[in-house]
Amino acid sequence: MKNNSYEYDVALSFAGENRGYVEEVANSLKTRGVKVFYDVFEEANLWGKNLYEYLSEIYQNKARYTVMFISGFYNQKLWTNHERVSMQARAFQESREYILPVRFDDTEIPGILKTVGYINLKDKTPEELATLIEKKLTKDQTFFRKKWSKLSTMISAKPFIFSIKVLDEKGKLVKNAKVVLVADNSTYLEGFSDEKGLAHFIIRTRKLYTVLIAHPEYPAVLFKGVNPKEDIEVTIEKTKDSGSAIINKSGQIPAISGKIEPVLKQGQGFALYADNIAIEGGHNQPYDFELNKSLSLEDNGGNIIHLTFRFFQGRIALVDYCKHKPI
Repeated sequence: MKNNSYEYDVALSFAGENRGYVEEVANSLKTRGVKVFYDVFEEANLWGKNLYEYLSEIYQNKARYTVMFISGFYNQKLWTNHERVSMQARAFQESREYILPVRFDDTEIPGILKTVGYINLKDKTPEELATLIEKKLTKDQTFFRKKWSKLSTMISAKPFIFSIKVLDEKGKLVKNAKVVLVADNSTYLEGFSDEKGLAHFIIRTRKLYTVLIAHPEYPAVLFKGVNPKEDIEVTIEKTKDSGSAIINKSGQIPAISGKIEPVLKQGQGFALYADNIAIEGGHNQPYDFELNKSLSLEDNGGNIIHLTFRFFQGRIALVDYCKHKPI
């Protein structure tokens, strides 16, 4: 089974007390060729990472589905609740089911309605559950191939307007946020939010887009697999001394002088060139970097920022930056 849109076919979210059952499911899925995010399989990859940010990215953007193993233990854990919030942020943007709940018991989970279909694990073995997950994925892959292989290359009979409203955590309209829609083929549409917090785009071809939002006073926002058939509303939360930017042609960041140019390395990975900017105290260029991993930049005026790439495709990069505070 192949998946060209997501890093994982399915991510498993569970409490440690239920690991025995979940591990059997994960192993069964792996032997079937399903790309599954299960923490034990990712031990080396997770080592040293900022788990709060990394797991949020996994459960919000990198899996086609998430299976939530609901139990009394699940509801009590800090990390499972963090995973749940990330899943629900994704589910809010989807026009299809994303969270697949399975239940060890009748524990109520915030945001999971009682009317949502679920699988009762009291009468399902791990192998049987893995079979159901595989069937769900197979059906979904067939649906997407039929639907989007036709629509992605079809010019719409009539162009239409797709709008994104940007608000802050207090519900206040945010103007001058840069918004970019990036298609899978790396073509993109760009705009800025106006006085009403709205960024408008003329959509001429039916595609799924990755939505990037940046602002000098707010952290970066990213949503993958967005269908522009319905307008969306996005809330961003201000963080002191931090901002974000979308880099394309200019390669400039508001908080520092000079220019940067990220590039895709031959084979795999990313590298960074900088003009009149020192990378990590003067490291040789090109400098290899990873998504979601911070690095320091210093310009010729001694201004230092900590920069984190959140997204990079084609010539479009979404970055977070934080101004360095002198000791």
